[in-house]
Amino acid sequence: MKLLNFSRPALRASMLGAAALLATSTVFAHAHLTSSEPAANAEVSAPNEVTIHFTEPLEPAFSRIALADTSGKAAAPAESQVDKDDAKVMHLPLPSLNAGRYAVHWIAVATDGHRTQGDFAFIVK
Repeated sequence: MKLLNFSRPALRASMLGAAALLATSTVFAHAHLTSSEPAANAEVSAPNEVTIHFTEPLEPAFSRIALADTSGKAAAPAESQVDKDDAKVMHLPLPSLNAGRYAVHWIAVATDGHRTQGDFAFIVK
């Protein structure tokens, strides 16, 4: 088996290229949901808010949570807020919810500008 013979400049360039790829994957990370309260598909007593935790800090002006009831009607008149103390957390205050299934739709824009979104549901007993 013949071993490759890299010169020092070629080895250095290869290492710098690998480091640049690693750095860009970290810098251009997307904000992904890590957990929520209520959790997806959970059956709960009426919660007073929806809280979602993300992997990256969020841009408050472009990130939001919406809640809809089983008929698709908006069920939370308040606006969601990115937590002032932890930009990886977003809250949606809730009114008193009746029993039923509720759909959560979220949009998260990370501070680097990348947008992710998703949906989950929970049931109020």
